[in-house]
Amino acid sequence: ARHQVRAGAHVVDLCLANPDRDEKADMIAFIERAARKVKVPFMIDSTDAEVMEEALKRLPGKCILNSINLEDGEERFEKVVPLALDYGAALVVGTIDEDKAMGMALTRERKLAIAQRSFNLLTEKYGIAAEDIIFDPLVFPAATGDKNYWGSAVETIEGVRLIKEKLPRCRTVLGISNVSFGLPPAGREVLNSVFLHHCVEAGLDMAIVNS
Repeated sequence: ARHQVRAGAHVVDLCLANPDRDEKADMIAFIERAARKVKVPFMIDSTDAEVMEEALKRLPGKCILNSINLEDGEERFEKVVPLALDYGAALVVGTIDEDKAMGMALTRERKLAIAQRSFNLLTEKYGIAAEDIIFDPLVFPAATGDKNYWGSAVETIEGVRLIKEKLPRCRTVLGISNVSFGLPPAGREVLNSVFLHHCVEAGLDMAIVNS
């Protein structure tokens, strides 16, 4: 974490999920050391609301919770949004809904529609400030040959642009390296860089990158 900050990271994304280990115990042990040594905000990357709360109890300043979505309707919102309100955290919101055929939004129009629905729920029903919402328009592997994902990189770039235009008070984030999954390392580096450049041009605010 300290190495990443020295290399220029503004936020440290922290994921300790492991099916063979106790995620909550690992999170507590790590944060009790890291909070004293790392002076940037943490993004708590977990699917377990209990793990998120244990992290929030121990971290100073404003954290980011990664993430919530509408895959199971509002179930995830109901568990995590109260934590964000209680501890003053921001939220990463994935463009995913209950659609059984294609829950993860692939087209720019679906990305925007799900972001808009999530925004309306979060601001009007749950009382989250627009500035505390960070939309993740999702990155799909563009180089595996899977026809389902042909053109998906462009759709993500344009999805970022639409969300920034329609919901200007919110932020956007992407996990960049998903785009190059399946390529050799040198090719991944090139594609990641080019993709990130175009996303930033479209208005991307934050990126999770492998430093």
